Amino acid sequence: MKGKKTLETGISDFKYIIENNRYFVDKTKLIYDFFTHGAYISLMPRPKRFGKTLNLSMIEYFFDREKENSKNLFKGLEITKQEEFCNEHQNKYPIINISLKDIKADNWEECYEKFKTEIVDLYNKHKYLLKSEHLGELEKGRFNQILNETASKTKYEYSLM
Repeated sequence: MKGKKTLETGISDFKYIIENNRYFVDKTKLIYDFFTHGAYISLMPRPKRFGKTLNLSMIEYFFDREKENSKNLFKGLEITKQEEFCNEHQNKYPIINISLKDIKADNWEECYEKFKTEIVDLYNKHKYLLKSEHLGELEKGRFNQILNETASKTKYEYSLM
């Protein structure tokens, strides 16, 4: 049996909150709504400290195929009532989740360097793509330039495409 739940602020990692018995307002229905809404782009403007990054973390743990063991995190939560949806979509997709909330800098150059680091970390997470048939040789070359941090500024600007 889990002990008494505790309240902790400033944590935006869904897995941490669930596994460490922290209070969590169940917003997992957002996952179903987000997916079935059909919008090309979903804009979620909210004030600071309103759970935007936590929601993205929750969505990532639900859909990311690299997090197959995350199914236990959702036990007893609202999304599990959508059994067919969960069976069809949970942990089935490659996910790109990038947060810029921690990029703080005094000037553009420092900000750009921190952004590049975020992009390199993201590419490193998905370097399995270099072995896939989904990328052509030109794309793999660009991918390696990002990983090796030898890409031009323009390539970093287009790196998320």
